[in-house]
Amino acid sequence: MNIHKIAYSFFIAFVASLITLVSVSALSSSDRDEIDDDGLDPITLAELAEHDSAESCWKAIDGRVYDITDYVPNHPTEESVILEWCGREATEGWDNKRPGVPHSPRAEGMLEDYLIGRLVDQTVEPVAAETSSTDEKAGDDADIAETRLSPAEDQRLHQALMGLPLDGRYRGVFSDSDEMQVNVQFDLRDGRLSNIRYRHLAYRGVDYFLLGEGDDLYPVMVQHQQLIDGLEGQPLTSIFALYEPERLAEDIDGYSGATLPGNKVHSAFRDAINRGVYSWP
Repeated sequence: MNIHKIAYSFFIAFVASLITLVSVSALSSSDRDEIDDDGLDPITLAELAEHDSAESCWKAIDGRVYDITDYVPNHPTEESVILEWCGREATEGWDNKRPGVPHSPRAEGMLEDYLIGRLVDQTVEPVAAETSSTDEKAGDDADIAETRLSPAEDQRLHQALMGLPLDGRYRGVFSDSDEMQVNVQFDLRDGRLSNIRYRHLAYRGVDYFLLGEGDDLYPVMVQHQQLIDGLEGQPLTSIFALYEPERLAEDIDGYSGATLPGNKVHSAFRDAINRGVYSWP
């Protein structure tokens, strides 16, 4: 009986020691994360946005920035899937590898190998110094002025509350059967489109950007360019003209504008609006 009691006591002591060790390890890890963040190089949203390609792919997750350029060729999915998060805040994608399913702890461990900095907002104003009780009332007006939104920020708030698209840069895609066919980028300023360009344009494995003037599909590539050229400077609502592409693209070498799949380009524009602002002006 005494032997059983001794064995049971040793077991309880072992479990208690194990719990203590895990708790201390977790606390140490948390402390280490905070120290590491303080020592990381600050990286702004603008700097992050410059690294948006396979040649230089940075992404931000939970306030940290990772340079995953070397990992892109080894990613198990289509390259386009991971490239969509390059140059941007990617926490949403990281937490939803599949809808509601985050990446695994193993993936988190691998991610830390690519850590290069911490994400900062270059527009954040420094915190005002605290005022003493004697001059607190005198500083009330100044405090209100410091915390008041700028006119531009007020405008953003108003547009957001009304469900209107905000000024900024947008990116959107159209994919079919896991093939990205259209990837469009544009700026929105006062409700008008500008700086429209394709980041990717392909169909059935044919990259339109690699076509030469002698290729059979080159006229179709030209028509695609005419579509976005016709939208340049127009109100955002003009994207509905893409449902009638013959209004924007010319008939080139026997290719009718009516056969041009402008609805795919329209879907890419709508996807961009649904995603929200990619980067601020």
